This record gives sequence, structure tokens and C-alpha cells, in this order.
Amino acid sequence: MDIYLEAYRYLAVQGIPVSGEDTEDVEDDQVFTQEPVLDSVVQSDSGYINQSSETNGTLSPLRPEALMDEDPNKQMQRRKMVLHKLLENERVYLTKLGSLLLPLRPLKAAAYTSQPVLTSQEIQAIFFKVPDLYELHQDFCGKLQERLGSGDPLQPVADVFQQLVSQFGIYHAFVSNCPTAVETVERCVQSREQFRMIAQEMRLKPSKESKEMPVTTTLEALLLQPVNHITKVTLLIRELLVNTPSDHNDYIALQKVLRDSNNFLSATKQSLDQRSGDQNPFTDKDPHLVKDGFMVEVSEGSRKLRHVFLCTDLLFCAKLRRLPGRQATFKCDWYLPLEDATLQTPSEIQLMAPSTLQAVAQKDIEVARAKLIQTKIEMQLEQNHNKGTERLRKKLVETETWILVNSPAIPLGLQSRSGKTYIFLLSSDYELHDWKDTIEQLKRNGLHPFSRTPCEVQALFQLCYNQRTARHQPLHCNSDEWDGNTLRGLLTIKIHSVSGFKEACNVYCCLESDCHGYFEKKAQTSILLLSKNPVCDEIDISLDGAQFLRFLLWEQHDFRSTAEKGQDYGTDRLLAKKQIWLDPKNFQCKEWRNVSVGLKEQELRCLLKFQPQSLSELDQLTGASQGTFGIPISIVTFREHSRIPQVVLRCVEEVERRGMTELGIYRVSGIATEIQALRAAFDSDGTETLALLKDCDIHVVAGTLKLYLRSLPEPLLTTELVPLFYRTVGLEDRASKDTQMTSLLCQVPQPNLNTLLYLFNHLKRVTQHEELNKMSLHNLATVFGPTLLRSNPEGESTDISHMVVVQVQVIFHFLSKETLPSLDQRDRQDSVSLET
Repeated sequence: MDIYLEAYRYLAVQGIPVSGEDTEDVEDDQVFTQEPVLDSVVQSDSGYINQSSETNGTLSPLRPEALMDEDPNKQMQRRKMVLHKLLENERVYLTKLGSLLLPLRPLKAAAYTSQPVLTSQEIQAIFFKVPDLYELHQDFCGKLQERLGSGDPLQPVADVFQQLVSQFGIYHAFVSNCPTAVETVERCVQSREQFRMIAQEMRLKPSKESKEMPVTTTLEALLLQPVNHITKVTLLIRELLVNTPSDHNDYIALQKVLRDSNNFLSATKQSLDQRSGDQNPFTDKDPHLVKDGFMVEVSEGSRKLRHVFLCTDLLFCAKLRRLPGRQATFKCDWYLPLEDATLQTPSEIQLMAPSTLQAVAQKDIEVARAKLIQTKIEMQLEQNHNKGTERLRKKLVETETWILVNSPAIPLGLQSRSGKTYIFLLSSDYELHDWKDTIEQLKRNGLHPFSRTPCEVQALFQLCYNQRTARHQPLHCNSDEWDGNTLRGLLTIKIHSVSGFKEACNVYCCLESDCHGYFEKKAQTSILLLSKNPVCDEIDISLDGAQFLRFLLWEQHDFRSTAEKGQDYGTDRLLAKKQIWLDPKNFQCKEWRNVSVGLKEQELRCLLKFQPQSLSELDQLTGASQGTFGIPISIVTFREHSRIPQVVLRCVEEVERRGMTELGIYRVSGIATEIQALRAAFDSDGTETLALLKDCDIHVVAGTLKLYLRSLPEPLLTTELVPLFYRTVGLEDRASKDTQMTSLLCQVPQPNLNTLLYLFNHLKRVTQHEELNKMSLHNLATVFGPTLLRSNPEGESTDISHMVVVQVQVIFHFLSKETLPSLDQRDRQDSVSLET
């Protein structure tokens, strides 16, 4: 069935005008005097809409001329009827879309097994934009129901319709893809028995409230529903406008909504007109998106994250464009016709750009990964205490983006006919060969000489952007960390054998996995020598947010025959690759699972076993420093299962035991070498810490406490809040200042707040012995102000002396308060929720 012919016939029956016949230039007060948009709908003396099976309606509103003298109350009653009819249509439509989406999840799950029903590309082609349509109309239906539920007849609804019509671009993308979707369904129905049973036996229940038995329909019939529904919506919007009094708040806004909807349908019909004469309207020669994804472009010695789109004859490189107050989008930076592009070998890339491919030190990557885990722990702890996580989310994005840009090291090189070289870096060999194989296949299929105009190139880029499959950068913050669809823990793989070789060869297997969509190499087996059925060893890989496992089978280069030697001889050859889905449901038990992976002519047999791990266990496996000094305070308390760091507790206890009357306590410096020795003891978590504390000079103990507070990655009052403390402490209204300062104090993260309150109460007890230790509140504020608030934030005054005065004022304000907020009495172990 030709989707364009079918849709054209449907819209033609409705009389939708072609471009140029819309109402864009019609004056608002003439909206009812123009020719009706749906002029082929049966018109009777009583109204525009008849008892049509298409609209399933019973509404027969009066002609606009008759409505001039119509009773406003009756008009509002009909308006209410139209709105309820609209709501009912939306509910029915959502049921149909829901039925269309029912097989999507199991098809996706099966796509990465050894026996997929459909490939991931076929699933994308069939269900393209359907989830977006469901989400759009679910939101519209919910808002409309909420407005109607108020019972107020004057309640405006035009803004709800405007939001719907403004997103009709989703329908444009859906209609553009319809031929591909229907052709894919027809082809797969003919060739795959299991899919034929699914596609021809779709179950459709009229509505949730209906007691009727589910109706059987086909997948193709459901794919036509969006095309039909968009016209029904326009019909009912017009009917709503006809029955809305001219003095109603919705009247003018609904006129614009109707014009926008008509214009969209006009453009859609024009597109259908252009294609309706073709028996095969969407052939392989038509331009369309083939593949897209995120890569790192290396240009002029710097790395930039790019979104790359590969269509049938062009490769686009797009960069992120951020505009104030608007959602970030990607803008085409450059494009390269495939007929002018040549793939470069690794040796050619290295020869042309050796300096630009210098890898970032692996140690720096590991430090960033450890920081990433720690930030995730901090975020979860803050969520447990109902604290805001915006500061930590920003920190998480910065760390992830740095890793995303700096960790890829596998080059993909393209050279244009003019000699210009474009170099991208990927983190996955699997992705590299996917891109190279796809480009080579397109070139083998034959490319016509490039002759597109700039306008055509821009239109093609927009088409590719609308059809993109990589919607978000592969970041943790773009995924639900605890949605239950990913794995975090240790996956053990025992590869029994790799069979199917016609002759003995040297092979090895590489394993890749993802972290919220970001793939990288996790492990590699040893070289298996001269065997037709090699047996591999056991491998453990750590997963965090993983959904897929990839197998790449390689042949070692020095085992090839001399006849095979060529330009890229000396590099190992990829024999086969396969990706499987790690379904969390299959790994709920800790038993071994037998898995058979088909790799072209070879078959890999292995056992998989998964052991879930907590964030704290992953934190220990990252190789991050497990000490105390220089580690975020929330991480220290998390690891110690305490509410206040042990170094603070131990030092304060020791000062209160024998240092409260010591002259100049906290002001007099201790011996630096002894302070460093005590620091090392706390970092190593050795048993000698308590003994050292008792033997150390009390000024060394006090100095160690101050050193710990100074070595925190950010001030105890946090980098984000310090500028607010600076501004608030200068308020002249004492009551307002006290209220706002207390409010700011309660906004700091819970481990920080616990430590601050514990420290403030301790310092107030120190001042009780002021006659002996000569440490007043002001003296203690002078000592701890620069330690707890640090240097001036960016953009503030650079006058250090003035900044120190302000820091002292902030600490003095809290020390001089008679009462401070009490310590959080919720003695819950934060680590408990993180251990799951």
C-alpha cells in the first residue's frame, strides 16, 4: 500500500487547501466570510458537519451568518459539546497510539539477542516519532481535561491548542517517514513469520472505559491513524471557533490556531501531491538519514564535540549552538559530499596529524572517572536530605563532558578531493567499523555527481536533524540513574569457545560496554594460537549504567598470508562483531547464564554472571584516593558511615580534652612536619592515629584540623553560597540579615552543615575559657573566616584585606548567635540507600 496515495485520498476528501489557498493573509474579522476550508464536507442548512463516520460526530452547528443573532448561552453549550468531543477523540487516539507502541519494547529487547525479530534499524524506521506523538497528545489531553474539569464555561483553552499546533513539526517528520515505515512493515511481514503474527494481530480496545472485547487490527492500519487524526483535529478546531462567541477570550487566539493548523495541512497536502503519482515514492535514491552519532572532531590542535550525520550522499558535521533563553540546537558547521570523500588508513592519519592525536594521559582519565562516581554519590546523598542538587548536577555535567571530549582515542579520517583532512576520534572500535562499513557501502552503491544548491543542502541537513537517532549526548544527567533498565556491578564472562573457523588462526576477543550510551573497550582476551576452536579465558568487567555488551573478534595481523598484505597490513583485522542487550530481568539471579553469540561465520559460546554493586563499591574500584584530606566531605562521611568526618571529631575531642585553656589555641601554629605526619596517619586510616593524637602537641592537633578544612575541594560553606553570604552579611536590617543568614546556612549540603554546627558549638565552648586562652569570638572568627570561606569568588573585589574582613564578619555572625540550628536528628545511614 502506498502511504502517500492513501493519505492524499483521505485529505482530498476533506478538501484541505493547497499552499497559497490558506487563510494566512485573511483579516481576522473576515474569517467566516472566506470559502470554508473543508468545502467538501456535506453542508446542510443547519451547519457544516454532518453525521459522518469519519468524525463519528453528532454536532451540526449553525452557519456563521445565523450565529450572529444566536443566543450566547446556546452557543456556549455547543462550545462545551465540541470540547468534550475533542477530549473523547483524544482519548480514542491515545488508545490507538498506545496499541501501536505495545510491541515496541519487546521488539527492542529482542533486537539484541541471537534471534532478533527485527533489527534496531527496522524498529527505528517503523516506529519513528510514534513515542513523541503519544507524549505530545498525552500532555494535550491531560491539560484539556484539567481545563474542562474546572466547570467554568469562560475558562480559556486556546493556549492549550496553540501548544499542540506549535509542535505539529513532529507530524511532518512522521509523514515524511511514513513510506519507509510502511515499506519496512510490508517487507518484514513477507519475510518473517514471527513479525507477521505481530503485525497482523494487533489488539485495539476502543477506550479504557469500554467493556467491549479488544478489536483486532493491523500495524499498517495503526500507522495511518496519525495522518487521519491531524485532519480531525483541524475540523474540530474550526467547529470550536464557530461556536465561540466573538467576545470570548479564546476567539482571537483560536483564529490563529486554526490558521496555523490549516497552513500545516496545506503544506502536507502539497507534499503529498508531489509524491502521489509515484508508485515507489521513497526509494533508496531519495536523500535520507543513514546514520548519526556524537564524535570528537580534532581541528587546529583542539578537540570539539560534534554531532555527525551521514545521509545517502553527504556527511554533515554539526556543532552545538546555545542561544540565551532558548533550547540548545545543533548547527551545520561543514559538509562533505561522499563522492569527494576518501577514508584514511590509521597509518595515513598518524602521518598527516601526529601531534593532534596525542592522547590524554590515562591517569587523568581515571581521576576524572573517580570524580564522576564521587559526584554521583554526593548527588544521591543530597537527594536523601531533600537538598537541591543543581550545583552538583553542573559539576557532573562538566566532568562528564570533559571525559566525553578527552577520552576517545580511536581515529576516523576522511580526506576530501581537494586534500583537506577531517579527523574524528571515537571511543569504540565497534562504532569506528560501523561508520567505515556504512560509508564504504554507500560508495559501492554508486553516487551521482554532487549538484545540490545551498538551499537543498540546508533542507537535507534539517531532514537529517529531524530524523536523528542520537537525541542526547551520552551523559549520566540525560538518563534516569535508578530507572531499573541499566546494570551497575561486576559482570563475569567465561568464553567457552569460538567455533566456525575453516582453518587455524590467531584470534582474540575484545569486549565493549556502555555507560548510559557511551561505549568503550572494557577488556580483551589473550591471543588464541593456531586453533580452529579456540578457548578463551575468564574476564571480569565493571559496569555502571550499562545496557549492552559488544563482542569484537579480531585476527592477529602477523598470522595473515603474504598475499593478504596490503596498505593496512600490520594492523589487526576485525573478523566479526555483535552487540547483545543486557536485560536486567535476566540477571536478577546470580546464576551463570549460557549465551550463544552469532558472529557471521563464527559462533561464540560463553557464560555470563552478574554481581550487583553499590556506588560505594564502585568508588573503591575506581582507584580514587581513599584518604581523608582533599576529598569532598560528603564522600568522606559516606565512606566512614558517619555524619561528621572522623578527623574533625577526633581533633575537636582532643582539643576539648586538653587544649581548652591553652594560650592561643587555633592561633598558634604547630610544627609543620608533625602536622604532616598526623595528616598521613588520617589518610592511611592506620591504628596509630589515636596514639599520635595523644602524644602530639595540642597546637599540632589544632593545626591538623585547620589543614583539613583548608584542603577540602571547596569551602565548607560551598563555592555557590559564599558570594551570597558575603552580600547578606552587609545588610543593615539586623532582623532581615539574621533570617537570611540562617536560611543560607541551612542550604549547605547536609554533611557540611553537620560539620559546621559541630565546629561552631565547639568554638563557642572554647571562648568560655577566654580568660586563660585569650581566644575571643572575634579572634576565632579571624582564624576560621578565611579557612571556611576561602578567597574571593570570581567577579568580586580583589581587595584581600577587605575580603578577610567580610569573611570574619560572616563567621562572627554565627558564633555570636545565642542559638544555632540544631543538628539534623534524622540518624539514618545515608549509605544504606546507596548500597542498593
